[in-house]
Amino acid sequence: MRNLIPTPGSLFDRVLTFVLANILWFVLAMLIIPLPAATAGLFASLAPLVRGRDTEIFATFFGTMRRQWLKSTVIFAADIVIGVLLVINFKALSMMELDNPILWLFRIIYIFFTVAVLLVNLYLWPLLVLFDLDLRRLFSVSLRLAFAHPLWSLFTLALALLPLACLMVAPPLLSVIAVFSTTVLLVNWGVWRIIQKYVTPEELVELNHP
Repeated sequence: MRNLIPTPGSLFDRVLTFVLANILWFVLAMLIIPLPAATAGLFASLAPLVRGRDTEIFATFFGTMRRQWLKSTVIFAADIVIGVLLVINFKALSMMELDNPILWLFRIIYIFFTVAVLLVNLYLWPLLVLFDLDLRRLFSVSLRLAFAHPLWSLFTLALALLPLACLMVAPPLLSVIAVFSTTVLLVNWGVWRIIQKYVTPEELVELNHP
């Protein structure tokens, strides 16, 4: 029986963590209400992997859900509201004349704002599970990091969107076991390369504390 338990830190153990995190998120996301907290749990479960650390999947996933359900719900609600407003504006702009220079300016502003929202979200979720920041601080730090490192942030965003684009052609089973974990792992990887530049030695020790 002991041989059936993966060795902590082994490749099999990390692949199992990766797959289980995706399955847990997928199941809870289907219930809608726990989706924000489950997203926080998914980020928390995969964040240690990009630092070469191990994760106790169930304790980390559900523990983060319990601790961060309120903040994650506020972030998710804000994203929904902003997303609806962006869709409404997109439909309004698409109904107007294309050759009007003022409308082209509005379209450029619209694209810039949409990309900015996505870039801020890149940092919001990893910061949420890494540090105990209040919501105002969480949003302000995410905004500053996104615009302080725009090229890397855009690269990370493009990289993270690739697995989601694969959903259009990938078998349904792949979305259940890997796609969302892949996206979150890529976000954690890209964002950690920026965040670690600002982390103090004391904070790093605390993050890596088992």
